Amino acid sequence: MFWAALVASLASCERDAPTISRQHEGTRPQNAALLPVQAEDPFPALGCYQRARDRTMLTQHDAYLLCAGAMSDAPIACYERASAGLLLSVQAIELCRCAESLAPIECYERAVQGTTLTQPDIIGLCSATAMQRLYPNCTPAVR
Repeated sequence: MFWAALVASLASCERDAPTISRQHEGTRPQNAALLPVQAEDPFPALGCYQRARDRTMLTQHDAYLLCAGAMSDAPIACYERASAGLLLSVQAIELCRCAESLAPIECYERAVQGTTLTQPDIIGLCSATAMQRLYPNCTPAVR
């Protein structure tokens, strides 16, 4: 059932979500972690997947796991930063799946420096799916 939901999410390449407004030229963002990494893409999950394959050493399956349900390239940017010496690839995918910004990796770095939590606990608290209360296919969890 999990795979069916992921396949459906990637196949549709659309999700009911508000669009992220762009910053006007010349303005300085207050919090870079909240900015989208890429402008609108008509098929964001597919674009994320293709760019993940081009920019990283991820396998097809791992690029799919990272980008299923993605709304931008934010999961790739998060993954690249997380896997640059901080986390194993599988951990970086778990942390960054569904990311809409660099907030998951910034949360991770802050937790590593400021808490005594274990790495799995930090990933559990800071993952994009946990912070945004999402299912692994990036759809909102029913409350």
